[in-house]
Amino acid sequence: MALDSSTRRRRVLTASSLMLVIFGFSAVNAFLPHEGALRVVDMVRISGLVALTLVLAVRSTTNFSFTPRKPELDDELSRANRSGAALAGFWALLLASIAAYVASLFIELRLVEITPLIFCAGAVVASIRFAFLEGVGERGG
Repeated sequence: MALDSSTRRRRVLTASSLMLVIFGFSAVNAFLPHEGALRVVDMVRISGLVALTLVLAVRSTTNFSFTPRKPELDDELSRANRSGAALAGFWALLLASIAAYVASLFIELRLVEITPLIFCAGAVVASIRFAFLEGVGERGG
């Protein structure tokens, strides 16, 4: 049985969100074990995390695409789901920022250390929320 485009898209977004979480943990690992300047491999890890975060955020909250969109994937329900995902991602980003501020009162946090993780929180929540909403819409709930 072949999967339709929306089911495939939802599964890819869910898998890439989970991959982003794992990648975020590796970025945390890049910061914690040593002090001083970041190594080149650490900067590459962090740049990859930010790039993956940007791709996930754009794909789950906008209708941006390099190829022409299929009309069945860009209906009113998908637009509403992208809007809901963007809202959830914004609130996750805001809550992660507040948590980082509170944590900085107790431990030393540098902006370069915490910013990619805050971005990661917003993108993961937005993409998982979009995948969830698309799944609910598909089931007719």
